[in-house]
Amino acid sequence: MKYLFILAAVAGLFLVGCATTPQARIYLVPDPEGNVGEVEVTNEADSIVLKKANETVDAPNASESFSPVRQATEIEIQEKFGDALGAMPPAPRGFNIYFDSGSARINADSQGVVSEIMAEVKARDSHDISLNGHTDRVGDSKSNMALSLKRSDTVKELLLTAGVVPEYIQIEYYGESKPVVPTEDNVDEPLNRRVEVVVR
Repeated sequence: MKYLFILAAVAGLFLVGCATTPQARIYLVPDPEGNVGEVEVTNEADSIVLKKANETVDAPNASESFSPVRQATEIEIQEKFGDALGAMPPAPRGFNIYFDSGSARINADSQGVVSEIMAEVKARDSHDISLNGHTDRVGDSKSNMALSLKRSDTVKELLLTAGVVPEYIQIEYYGESKPVVPTEDNVDEPLNRRVEVVVR
């Protein structure tokens, strides 16, 4: 997830010229997943915040106020940055694999997800796959932490059997600490018994 945070923080800012050149133009564009951050643009005379997709602002020079913020069209964005945006890697793709209660056995409904993951890995020639193991709140937190690791290891073994290089896989595990569906203690929640797989 660190990669996504960095991408979201920097991917939206493009400059035409620079702040000391007349007609510096700044654009804020979404990252590959469609997320839009916020950027404050400052020079000697002014400061302005861009926070919506494809907002743009001009600065005549470093000592003059910025023009009013305007909305750039998709056509304008593509004309100016189409080549650069086209060269960016595709957005990461996420999958969820669900497990039977109290075990590291993949449930019947998730059996086909592994083949979808492998198809995505092969299509991208991916060298970056994250496995994040989770549990529901049935049982104690220490046991659930161990179970979340076992679930991640189960998925890892399937990927290794399918030919993924071990070094391409990163595992993290959280036990019951990051539920999709918050519950009281000892509640059996199928959506929380999962491994989140992210293919980049």
